[in-house]
Amino acid sequence: MESVAQLSVGGGDAEALGQLRYGQKSKRLLLIRMVFEAVAADPATMGPLPLVRSAWDLLGRVQYEDPDAFEEILMYPSTGVWAAHVLRRLRGVRSGSVPLWTEVGYFHTLAAAAAIRAGLEFHTRAPVPDGGTLHLPSLGTVLLPRADADDIRPQTHVATVRWAGRGGGSVAVVSPRGACVLLPEPLESTVPGWRPLPQVRAEGPRHGLRLALDDTDPYAPFVAGQQPALLNEQSRQRWQALTEQAWEALVRSQPDTADGLAYTMRSLVPLAPVTEGEPYSVSSPESFGGVMLQLPLSPTSLAVGLVHEFQHVKLGALLDLVTLTRQGDGGLHYAPWRLDPRPVSGLLQGVYAYLGIVAFWRRYHPVASGQEALRARFAYARWRRSTLAVLDDLLTCGELTELGVWFVTNMQELLAGWCEEPLPAHIETDAALAAADNLGMWRLRNGRPAASDIGALAESWIRTPRAACPGAKRSALQTDVLPRERAVRAELVKIRWEDPRRLDWLREHPDTLGATFSDTALLDGDFDAALRGYRQQLMARPEASSPWIGLGLAARGRGNRAAAAALLGRPELVRAVQLRVAEEAAPADPLALAEWIGRRHPEVTETVEAAEGTGGMERAGRAEAVAVPPPHPT
Repeated sequence: MESVAQLSVGGGDAEALGQLRYGQKSKRLLLIRMVFEAVAADPATMGPLPLVRSAWDLLGRVQYEDPDAFEEILMYPSTGVWAAHVLRRLRGVRSGSVPLWTEVGYFHTLAAAAAIRAGLEFHTRAPVPDGGTLHLPSLGTVLLPRADADDIRPQTHVATVRWAGRGGGSVAVVSPRGACVLLPEPLESTVPGWRPLPQVRAEGPRHGLRLALDDTDPYAPFVAGQQPALLNEQSRQRWQALTEQAWEALVRSQPDTADGLAYTMRSLVPLAPVTEGEPYSVSSPESFGGVMLQLPLSPTSLAVGLVHEFQHVKLGALLDLVTLTRQGDGGLHYAPWRLDPRPVSGLLQGVYAYLGIVAFWRRYHPVASGQEALRARFAYARWRRSTLAVLDDLLTCGELTELGVWFVTNMQELLAGWCEEPLPAHIETDAALAAADNLGMWRLRNGRPAASDIGALAESWIRTPRAACPGAKRSALQTDVLPRERAVRAELVKIRWEDPRRLDWLREHPDTLGATFSDTALLDGDFDAALRGYRQQLMARPEASSPWIGLGLAARGRGNRAAAAALLGRPELVRAVQLRVAEEAAPADPLALAEWIGRRHPEVTETVEAAEGTGGMERAGRAEAVAVPPPHPT
């Protein structure tokens, strides 16, 4: 239980991480055994390849004579992806565009790679799905001559792989037409026909980081549509430089996290470089120790990305051992790092990842300097309260197991203490502005008010404008009721702390970011100018989205609580009523309409009052979202 306690607050010493790895090792062994038994029961699935028993026996020899070599292949991230994928194909729950025997035959490829690592004599045959490349997992790629240079169509062939063992010459890979590629010794060398697996290394006082840049393994990617970016020497060096700098930042600010990351993470699938903002990254429970990640713009972004996915990897491995959430169709919830509403299982994964990110910024900002320190303080302020609000939501949703409640409570108590740590008031204010804007846009995009409420409010406004606003039920949650829009105001706030000179330039060229004069006025605290600008925009285009939330933020800045309550707490309702009124009569003043609706809903007014304390908007938003049963749970 001590290990689970450590993990519940985002940590994990060598013993705790070792237990997670042991659990994943058991899972991999079970998967491999299941694949073997399924193929052995139907030998025809191996096609022209040797029986699966020969690959099984070779792996058994490696396990007996060199357990470390066996474990290296067994626990390599792509092995888990392959085993889970091919098992689904064998069971008929997943189809594939390549012949089944080539995917099942990867068993021989795994066995060959393990035998090479162990230095054992062997002779086998392995599939070459594209007719030209044979990837040996964790080692590199053999580049074979095509079977027919004039035939550009990809064809599946079989290559022979043999070795007399250490001291018996080179590993030989022979193509169907007899062309032979001899692997070098050591395998990290480059010779014609052999491309060693690119790697990045970074040294530290206790542990160094070593990650394979797996850009050719067919089972390294695990997200459809996300393919690796094939590296050249220039891009590999860029990854190396960023990794060294990111590792230095991690080791300097949080050596315990760095140690755990180095122990656990094994490979990185490099995706196309990010052009702006933060890089896309993803991990999978089937790829323990692996991550897919865009080449980021800065070392700090790489450090955050690695910590983020390390958290997911830990929680995914833990969830293979314990149950933290209840099964069933629960509600959807607000996650401040996502555009779409999330089920509890996704919310738990996200909040655990952001616990690690908040911890990174908390420990990094005191050792950073200059603009980097300002960026780090803002990020710490921005995410600590938003993450705490999600934890509050999880504890009130009723969808956690008893162990899950204990686990999340530990996170909550830790973050609550961090939220008491003082930060400059102007940083807190900007963090609250970005958070409130994000929540308002999320509500507008994913809320669907009842048609009967829209009609009743519109009719009352048109016929009896001085009467009290009728009541309205809470809106149903539905993903992407409105198209997704760029979070321009939140981006401007972030840029203020990351790159002030760029913000100065954007004031002169706001269209490049899609910003308006009202957005920059709001950022500068000129709420009167922002209010006028947003009202004008909405009178001209009431179907717009972003100006409604801008109007709410400006109204809150001016002290108009009723309007702010409606525009930030029920923006989807205000917008829908405005559009209905415009259809049936003259367009309403958007600010007056919002005041009218806001005065009728005191619980929404309380939301705005809570928002005046940093982070309160998110906490209230979560409680509102939980109360709405989704029409289509996901």
